[in-house]
Amino acid sequence: MRNRSAICVLFLLAACSTPRLDVIARVEQAKLSGTVGETTSGSPVEDIDVDDDLGMGDTSNEFGGRADLSFGPGKWTFAYSPASFSGNGTLSADITEGGVTIPAGTAVASDLTLNVGTALWTYDFVPSEMGEFGLGLGVHALDFDGVVTDGASTVRQDYTIGVPVLAARGGVAFGSFDISALVSGLQVKDGTDEATFFDADVMGRWRFFGGVDGRVAFSLVVGWHRTDMELDYTDSSDHVKADLSVAGLYYGLSVGF
Repeated sequence: MRNRSAICVLFLLAACSTPRLDVIARVEQAKLSGTVGETTSGSPVEDIDVDDDLGMGDTSNEFGGRADLSFGPGKWTFAYSPASFSGNGTLSADITEGGVTIPAGTAVASDLTLNVGTALWTYDFVPSEMGEFGLGLGVHALDFDGVVTDGASTVRQDYTIGVPVLAARGGVAFGSFDISALVSGLQVKDGTDEATFFDADVMGRWRFFGGVDGRVAFSLVVGWHRTDMELDYTDSSDHVKADLSVAGLYYGLSVGF
């Protein structure tokens, strides 16, 4: 009996630690909103609206992806969310960078790319088949490239940075349906420089095939993703401010095994 009990315990432990991987291919419909501004240090920064002034209000349709790896009470999420926007407009305020100034009233063409790579880990405090709630940490990699030009002069910001974040995950399941939310963010301040980052991913999923007794499962996915970025800093002689949000619905297919 003791041997049988030990074998049962080992099988239960193995079942609890069996990893599961869900891979999601999705099309993201993102819309850009917010303001940007840049001037020489010491001069006040005037906000330029990315839609009204730069004409970048059209929806971006991009192909992205997400993978969730569960192992015991821990869960990893890896994601890639690209977004690119372009437009034409007229500046409502001067914009200056690196000694180059494009004055207010100038007709300009603008392009902006904000690609977000994600790696998050959370620990589930209430693991069950019906739901989850976890806390953890991770990092977002931001690839930002913004260009404003009048054909003769060009103002550009181009950088790639890693943002460490705190994360929270929650979800509930109802048979073949499940709903989950994953949020992360961080706020930092160093003297007069400050930055705030926030990311939210809310997802609903319907399993239409498989998923019983460890079989491969196929699911339809619909969700909403939002990334907020707020910056106010001085770089050399340039004072940069940005308050940007990229948000929208997405849909796709999930494969789990």
